[in-house]
Amino acid sequence: VFDKEAVNGFPINVEMARWSEISVASYSDSGSVVLDLFPAKNPTRDQQKQRRSFTPDFVLVRSATQALHGQDWRNVLFGLMHAYFCLEKPVVYGKLLQVRNKLGKDKFPLINQTYYSAWRSMTFPPDFPTVMKIGTAHAGFGKMRITNQSDYEDFRSVIALQGRYVTSEPFIDWDYDIRIQKIGNNYRAFKRVSSNWKGSGMQQKDEDIKVEDRYKLWVDKASKAIGMDICALDGVHDKKSGKEFILELNDSAIGLVKRHAKEDIQNIKNLVLERMSSIFKS
Repeated sequence: VFDKEAVNGFPINVEMARWSEISVASYSDSGSVVLDLFPAKNPTRDQQKQRRSFTPDFVLVRSATQALHGQDWRNVLFGLMHAYFCLEKPVVYGKLLQVRNKLGKDKFPLINQTYYSAWRSMTFPPDFPTVMKIGTAHAGFGKMRITNQSDYEDFRSVIALQGRYVTSEPFIDWDYDIRIQKIGNNYRAFKRVSSNWKGSGMQQKDEDIKVEDRYKLWVDKASKAIGMDICALDGVHDKKSGKEFILELNDSAIGLVKRHAKEDIQNIKNLVLERMSSIFKS
């Protein structure tokens, strides 16, 4: 994407790698961070076939740090010393809650959420039905719909073996969900339907919709609170009340809709070049 590009007359040298191919060393005396990239299993460039070390001037993250099967590359991200990424959902929710408290529930309809640090803190159950999420769950994994006290106690007994925090939210009987995407000053909104109550990643179909003024307000306030130029805000539409609820904010690792991917990648490229130009002035 950045081939033959330059910032203030200086050519850009791009390195790409998976989290599993990166190790980081940070030195306080020099204030530098050194990345060590190991040979890629599936290289797309000759340089990826060999090990290389360097100090990055700019980092663009396009992949989540946690995934299924125990993958967890947060230590690499910690080494990069970035201030705000959607690393843990409760931290992000806390920032969104500050926005709601300032604007009010009507202007920023963030869903209510309860946080449990461990199974021992799950003494008082939420109102049913509820959605329980284990850790930083995404794409429909690590979450369950609980409808009664008995199921709640069963779920609590499983959490006792996990060593993870848990969050709960009211279950919304929705007919469609909404994603509001922001890449710099470029916005998109999608209406998504699914045959699965979890929605995201589960037999989902989407269509483009108008970026309403309220949608732009939501994502602008959320992105400013977290400090992100690339993000996507997810919400649901309650089919009974007709109300919309904000669920979460996703970071720069958001998946791009295939029909818009080429244009969105170009927007990401332009944003990165703009940020680099403002940081590395000639």
